[in-house]
Amino acid sequence: MRLILALGAVALLIFWFYPMLFTEEVSPEIPQDEIDPIIRAQIEAARQTEEESVETESKPDTLNIQTAKTEMPQTLPPPSPELEEGEAARILIASIRNGRENLELNQLSQRADSFQQEGKTTDAYLLYFFAARQGHADSALILGKMNDPATFDADNDVLDQPDPTQAFKWYSMAAGNGLSEAQTRLATLHDTIEQAAANGDPQAQRLLLNWQ
Repeated sequence: MRLILALGAVALLIFWFYPMLFTEEVSPEIPQDEIDPIIRAQIEAARQTEEESVETESKPDTLNIQTAKTEMPQTLPPPSPELEEGEAARILIASIRNGRENLELNQLSQRADSFQQEGKTTDAYLLYFFAARQGHADSALILGKMNDPATFDADNDVLDQPDPTQAFKWYSMAAGNGLSEAQTRLATLHDTIEQAAANGDPQAQRLLLNWQ
């Protein structure tokens, strides 16, 4: 009987104290009014600093992006393609014919001289040819020299070889426009052609037949 009463008392004690053993003691939240103002200010400052730190970490690094964009190499425009040999002269001649350019023959010949000095022999030849066909005596004289065997220069001439027939043609045109030098060179060319014809050159012989 005593044993039963003792066991009952133990069970009652366990039932009574068991919830108290496993219940955490929760400290009540202190009202803001009871916190010291200095401590309260420190707490608020700590919270604000923590919030700013979180916002800073979440923002993208826009400065680095802008810097990267600035440092990216800029793409240079492709260089303009150079004109093919003779293309500049053809464009200029077309502009003169269409009335977009108004150049005197002396100016045109000077432009040809510039091309010749720059080594653009095709452009120079085309302008000399155009000016000579318009009656420019100096241009005709230059074309005669280009074709004359006595003055032919393979390094500065667009032609592969001299052509006495063309030299005769251009010298005659220049001489007909009153250029005395052309008349002198025409006489020298006649002597050269006459000698070549005597040596059996068929081209020289044909040219002498047409020489008046």
